[in-house]
Amino acid sequence: MKEYLYYDKEPVGSRLPNRTLMFGEGVFETFRYKQKLPVFFLSHLERLKESSRYVGIKYPGDFYIETLIENFVKEHKSNHFNNLIKDFIIKVALFSSGDSAYYGKSNETLVCVSIKEEDVKPNSEISLTIAQTVRCSTNSIYSHKTLNYLSSVIERREALKRNFDDALFINEKNLVVETTAGNIFWIKGPNVFTPSLSNGPLKGITRGLIKEICLKNKIRFYEGDYEAGSILFPEAIFVTNSAQGILEVINLDNTTKPTRTQKIFPQIKEELLKLLEW
Repeated sequence: MKEYLYYDKEPVGSRLPNRTLMFGEGVFETFRYKQKLPVFFLSHLERLKESSRYVGIKYPGDFYIETLIENFVKEHKSNHFNNLIKDFIIKVALFSSGDSAYYGKSNETLVCVSIKEEDVKPNSEISLTIAQTVRCSTNSIYSHKTLNYLSSVIERREALKRNFDDALFINEKNLVVETTAGNIFWIKGPNVFTPSLSNGPLKGITRGLIKEICLKNKIRFYEGDYEAGSILFPEAIFVTNSAQGILEVINLDNTTKPTRTQKIFPQIKEELLKLLEW
């Protein structure tokens, strides 16, 4: 996958994002750009704004960020097929510069827009293993998409070493949380289950859409406290995020393989893609 980085200001001298480089201070949002900004783009901006307040960096403004993205996409020069059809994965990152002391304040925000072009069609089916790191459910940092992403980086690498695609975090109460890249759901009979937000998962935008789809179609939707054993013998398991939409899990740690009876899952997937206008 090729990645191109664009900045609103040249990151040199006093604009070098020292607090991001030294302390991981910064926030981001990632989404799919398919010929246009995503349908729920304002939700991404709202979450980016909330996360900026949380880490204490200045938010440049909705219109400013939207204009930057549209201009960078328009000016993006590449012979890649995805550029011809304007189908990208875009990450908007807010970098921070300011005091050199780790407890100091951020004085300036640098906006970085990453445009990624996929060289191969991403898998719609994935496998998961249990992460070796225990996630703390009371750590509020996991409620935000911060640039301090090392625990997810390490667990994803370890999963790949073990021939899995991603890792599933479990918290200190031995309850299911999320994967390194998305919210997790599983289906049993007419019921859809997902971990409660009190257990530490990100309040994903696509997660909210899945809940909306289930309620609209009178599919029982449960948010609760679930141990990994609760996922045994499911009809389907799936993961959602804003870059890839919905991914079906076909293997969990070589212990759980969904029956894939294809009753509810295809309906949920179809309705989600319609909402996203993909």
